[in-house]
Amino acid sequence: MNPQPWDAALLSRIAHIHLQARRAVAGWQAGVHRSVHHSSNIEFVDYTEYAPGDPIRHIDWRVAARSEKLVIRRHEAESRADVHLVLDASGDLGTGDGAAKVEAAVMAAATLAVFVNAQADRVGLEIVGGHGVEHPRIPPGRRSLGAITRSLAQVGASGEADLRSTFEGLCRRVAPRSICVVVSDLMEEPGEWRDALTLLCKRGVDVRMLHIYDQAEWGLDFSGEVRLFSPEDESELPLDLATARAQMARVVEDYLSDVRSALSTAGANHHLFAVNSPLHEALGALLRGRA
Repeated sequence: MNPQPWDAALLSRIAHIHLQARRAVAGWQAGVHRSVHHSSNIEFVDYTEYAPGDPIRHIDWRVAARSEKLVIRRHEAESRADVHLVLDASGDLGTGDGAAKVEAAVMAAATLAVFVNAQADRVGLEIVGGHGVEHPRIPPGRRSLGAITRSLAQVGASGEADLRSTFEGLCRRVAPRSICVVVSDLMEEPGEWRDALTLLCKRGVDVRMLHIYDQAEWGLDFSGEVRLFSPEDESELPLDLATARAQMARVVEDYLSDVRSALSTAGANHHLFAVNSPLHEALGALLRGRA
C-alpha cells in the first residue's frame, strides 16, 4: 500500500530532506552551469511564463497589459537547461554501513533539486530500481520540487537499476543541451551500459556521474566472520577476511579503471563521492562539470 498524504513519518522525512538540502545549498556560490549566464543583447527566442524568482526586469509589460499575464522574454543565452536527476536505488545501495549509501544518494539528489530550482531552471527526477515510490519519474518542471522531494522521501533500496535500459530510455526522452546527473554506486558491469551512455552523450546531453561508494566496503573494514550477500540476486559468498583484504585494493583499482574508461569513452564526467565525506565538495565539483 502506498503511503497516504498525511502519513506522519513520511511528512517528517520530507521536511527533514528538504531542510537539509536547503542548508547545503545556502552556503554555495551560484553560477555553476550554462543556464545562469544571462544577456539581453542577443537574439530573442520566445516568451515563457513568469515564475517567482525570475528577474522582474525581463517581464514584457506590453504583453502583460494586453493579456493580463506575466511573461518574460527569453534570449538564446538565457535558454534554460533542463536538469534530469537519475537516482539509482537498486539493492546494492542498501548495503554497507547501515543505509549510508542510499541515504547519501537521496540527500545528494535532493540537494541538487533544491539548487537547480533556486536557479530557476527546470528539474526532473527518475528513480531506477528501488521500491515504495508512487511517482518514480517526474518530468522536468519549474514547480516539480515538491513532488521530487516526496518521491525521494519514499524510496527504499531494492532490485536492479538496469543502467543500460535507463540510458536508452533517456536517449528517447532527454533533449540535447540538457544536463543529466546520475547518482549511482555503478555496481553493474561498465560494458553493459557504456554504449547506451555513449549514445546519450552523443545526443549533446551533458552527463555527470556522481559515483557513491562506502570506504568500509571497498577496504573490507569489517571484523569477525563476514559473508558477502548480493541483495539483487540474493547470492551469498563466505569470505576469509585476511586473504580478501590483501587483494581488495587491486580489485577496487581494476574496477575503477574500468568505470573511468567507460565514462571517458562515453564522454561523461566522473565524480567519486564517499558516503562519509562532505557533500558540498562532491556536488561543487559536479556542478562545475569538473572532477
